[in-house]
Amino acid sequence: MPAIAPATSDLTLGFLGEEVELSGIEPSLRDLFSVKPEEGTASPSGVARASLLNLALYSENRVDLERDAALLADITNEVACRALLINADTSSDAPSARSWVQAHCQIDRNGQKTVCTEQISFLLTGRSSSLLRNIVLANLDSDLPLAFWWRGEFSDIFEERLYSRIDRLLFDSESWESPRNQLLRLIECQQGTASPFVMHDFAYSRLTAVRHAVADAFDRPHIKSAIPSLSTVEIRYAEGFRMCSLYLAAWVAAKLEAEVDTNSSTSDQITCRRGGNGASGALLIRLVPLDSKRRGHIEIDFDLGESRVEISRCQTRDFMRTLIRHSKSSTEEDWRPAPQIDDVSLVAEILHRVGRNRTHLQLLPTVLQLLTL
Repeated sequence: MPAIAPATSDLTLGFLGEEVELSGIEPSLRDLFSVKPEEGTASPSGVARASLLNLALYSENRVDLERDAALLADITNEVACRALLINADTSSDAPSARSWVQAHCQIDRNGQKTVCTEQISFLLTGRSSSLLRNIVLANLDSDLPLAFWWRGEFSDIFEERLYSRIDRLLFDSESWESPRNQLLRLIECQQGTASPFVMHDFAYSRLTAVRHAVADAFDRPHIKSAIPSLSTVEIRYAEGFRMCSLYLAAWVAAKLEAEVDTNSSTSDQITCRRGGNGASGALLIRLVPLDSKRRGHIEIDFDLGESRVEISRCQTRDFMRTLIRHSKSSTEEDWRPAPQIDDVSLVAEILHRVGRNRTHLQLLPTVLQLLTL
């Protein structure tokens, strides 16, 4: 059993709830949800303890601890789960652990707590994969799936006896210095276990609204029939969203049954050989930075000869805007609701969905190709 670490003077940890001994976590959780009549009342209103899955958020950046705690609290308002917040200081030599418990409750119109979810927080020290694994596995709500959100780069603490127990692995490749190496490692890990985890990359999940807008635009008969004349696609991405642009380029190429020609491509000028959708010849996909004054993180245009499809975020409202310009007729305009995306909404969307996320998996080989350019 690891030692209890001394309190750190540079942190105010009250936002984590009540500090408890590791052995006292479950009794403390029971106390949080026990019904205690208040003075002067016959009986209190009931509080439902809700949990559909386990959600662990792990980070090795102590500076982000308070922000991570706030994120997890917001997520529990959207998803009923047992939440584990784990922050590890891997620079320390001696392994140790401290723990806290708290409940996040929804409030009804009368100001009464109704549905509550539980959170267990841990501060770990030491570079110990067994400590992390034991902390996680010992504190799961049994028989419920485990979604594991790993923030930042994957360290050597991410090992087989941990990831073999994960059902859904959440991460953000935009935060990595070397996305290709990290993705290759994850694919190797996934293929090396009998029960492979499902990968959810935020960089891909952020594209849901723009992918739906593209699909809607090309569902129009006159645009669909013009696909053979498609010659150029331009993807504009905001600073910090380069991986989003690569995923979108790979998705467009897959939909057009086109293959990347790595010999004639560069990191911002991707040449594809087309063989499907009745088209042949080359397709050029350009990746360019988005004007910093533009709202949104990604935009895409399609040049189809006499028509042009332009998809971007509305600059004044939460919609995706599609413009279809015709050289010989008026311009078509369409709008799709698209609320602003943050980490809380991304995690909630991922956890509310079911399935194996096959499209993401199918795009990874092309994304890995693009990362070598």
